[in-house]
Amino acid sequence: MRWRRVLAGLVAAVCAAFVTETVTAGPAWADQEPTSVSLTPQSGTAYLGYEDQDVMRVDVYGGDGGGSFGVRLGSTWLCSGAVGNYTGTCSIPASQLAVGTYSIWAYYTGDENSSAAASSLVTLTVEKQTSSNFLSLYDPNGSTVTGDPMLVYGSEQWYSFGGAVLAAHIGKPTGTVTITDTTASGTTTLCSGPLDSTGSIGYCGLGATTLPVGSNQITSTYGGDANFTGSSTQRTITVLAVQPTTTAVTLSAASVPYDAEQTEVFTAKVTPSTSGTPTGKVTIATGTTAICTITLSGGTGTCKPSSGSLLRPGTYPITATYSGDATNTASSDTSQTLTVAKEPTTTLLTLSADTVAVGAEDAEVFTVEVLPATAGTPTGNVTIKAGAVAICTISLATNVGCSPKPSLFKVGTYQITATYNGDGTYATSISNPAQTLNVVELLNRRREL
Repeated sequence: MRWRRVLAGLVAAVCAAFVTETVTAGPAWADQEPTSVSLTPQSGTAYLGYEDQDVMRVDVYGGDGGGSFGVRLGSTWLCSGAVGNYTGTCSIPASQLAVGTYSIWAYYTGDENSSAAASSLVTLTVEKQTSSNFLSLYDPNGSTVTGDPMLVYGSEQWYSFGGAVLAAHIGKPTGTVTITDTTASGTTTLCSGPLDSTGSIGYCGLGATTLPVGSNQITSTYGGDANFTGSSTQRTITVLAVQPTTTAVTLSAASVPYDAEQTEVFTAKVTPSTSGTPTGKVTIATGTTAICTITLSGGTGTCKPSSGSLLRPGTYPITATYSGDATNTASSDTSQTLTVAKEPTTTLLTLSADTVAVGAEDAEVFTVEVLPATAGTPTGNVTIKAGAVAICTISLATNVGCSPKPSLFKVGTYQITATYNGDGTYATSISNPAQTLNVVELLNRRREL
C-alpha cells in the first residue's frame, strides 16, 4: 500500500505547482487505482463573448472512468462536469474571460476506485472576433448595382446604400456603421446608424445631387463593439456631369425628286457644351412622319429615307432630334427644309405621216408616250402643239391618239411638239426634238380632179 501513498503525494505536489491554493483530495481508499487526465479545448481559441462555444474535453486514463472534473485557471473554476466512460465535457461561460492568453488545466477528483489527477497546463487564447463589412448600392427599382457604377448628377435620387456587418465565426455584431463619401474636396458623412438584430445597416437614400460630379469613394465603417473588431469596405461611384448639346443637320441636296428620295443624305452632328463625345441616336422627321434614324459615331452620322416615295411632292420642314445619353441632354435642329420635286418625265411623240394635204389634216394621227424617270404611271393629258398653237389633246387614261381638224393648217411646214401637262406626282415635259409636219396643196388638187 506504500506505493499508493507515494503516488497520492506526487499528485498533490503536481496540483500544488499549478494552483495558488491547496487542493484537498478526497479520502484515500486502499483499492484506488492510479489515473491521469488530459485537457483538450475544442479549438484553443475562444472568441470574446462566445467562450461557451469552445468545448473543453477532459479524458481520464485509468481507474473506472467515472467521477467528476473541473477546468481551472489558477484557483478559479471555469467550468466542471461529470466523467462518464472516461470522458467529460464542459464549456466556459460566455464573457467570463477577457481578451488574452491563459494557461488552464483540468482536475479530476477521482472516486473510491480511481485516484485524483491533474492535467498539464493547456494554452487557451481569448480574442475578439473579426467582422466583415458589406456595402451594397440599390437602384430606384431596388435591384443591386454591381461593380463600380456611374450615376448622372441630378438623377441620383432613389438610389440607396445598404449592407450588413457579419461575424467572422459566430454571433452578431452590434454597434454603429457610418457611411462616408470621400472626394478630392474632402470627406462627408452620408448617414450613420446602429446595426439591427440581423446585422443590417438599413438603407441610406441619396438625393438628386447628394454625390458631387467626379469620383466618389464610398466607405462603410463599422466601429466594433465589446466582442467584435471594427471593419470597413469601400466602393467607387463615378458621378457624371450632364451637359447641354447642340444638334445640327445638313442635307445633301435641298430638293430631291419623288421616287428617288432615297438618294437624299441627312447628316447630323451633336456637339457637347464642354467636352466628351455624345452617343445615342438622332431622329430625322417632318411633322409626325419619321424619315430615318442616325446612330451616332464620334458624335455624328448619316441616314437616308427608307423609301424613294416616302413623301409626296411638296416642301417639308425637317426636324433633327437628338435623344440624349447619360451625360448629354437632348437637343434638336429645325433649320432645314426639304423639297420633294415631282418625278421627271420624258414625252415621246409619234406622227402617223409626215405629210398631209390641206383639208385632209384629220388623216394625221398623233400618238404619245410619257415615261417616268424611275417608276410609276403618269396620269393626266398631253397637248399636241404646232409651235404655240394647240392642235388636239390626248388623255393618258385611254392613250388614244388625236388628229387635227380638217383645214386647220395652211400649206406649209409645221414643228409639232407634245406637251405633257403633269399630275400630282409627275412633272411636265415636252417632246424633243419637234416633229416636222408638211401640209401640201398638191394632194387636194389631185383629189378634186
